[in-house]
Amino acid sequence: MNTLQSKDEADTLPVLSGEVAVTMPELPAQLVINTVQQFKAISDPTRSRILGIIQNQPATAKQIADRLGASPGAIGHHLHVLETAGLAKIVARRLVRGIVANYYTRTARIFKYDLPREVTGDTSINLDIMARAYEELAEADVNKEADVYQCSSFPHIRLSSERARYYSERLMTLVEDILHETADPGGEVYGIFVTMFKAPAYLQGPGTSTPSESAVADEEQD
Repeated sequence: MNTLQSKDEADTLPVLSGEVAVTMPELPAQLVINTVQQFKAISDPTRSRILGIIQNQPATAKQIADRLGASPGAIGHHLHVLETAGLAKIVARRLVRGIVANYYTRTARIFKYDLPREVTGDTSINLDIMARAYEELAEADVNKEADVYQCSSFPHIRLSSERARYYSERLMTLVEDILHETADPGGEVYGIFVTMFKAPAYLQGPGTSTPSESAVADEEQD
């Protein structure tokens, strides 16, 4: 599905008066990132943060700039790059002090990657997502208000291929449920990071352990 919105389409949106609130539209649950243009657009740290802001609320370049401590001109450039790549779109226009302001959202609630190694190069998509989650959590942890719902866990368990697939599918089902949750306009934004991966080599090895001759010798010497 081509989510890129042309300028003509944006110009057909009615211009709202200053008293009319701009509400968050219902976005598609997912959009597949599968082009070089999209990958380059989303890989920029500032554009990634912009996409985070407009994931749950429409915002103008000025509003985004105020939240990120940047100039509206710079944010406007980033929004243009995202819009051209089909990752952001104008959803409303409102008259503000005699000027028509464009309100942007992203084009889907979550972006999934389907890119060959030739495009991503040495960049690990999973590690990049994890790094963004780490940065957000680090910034959130400086909040003075207690986050009563914050939770984390990092278990390891030996699983058969069938059970690994079972839990992977359960996690993805949970993500789908979250994506289809009706957003509460009066609620707060929560970040949810989900991953499952095969542990590195040093955590592998046989599932059972038997003493080796050297181990027995060491025990006898003790």
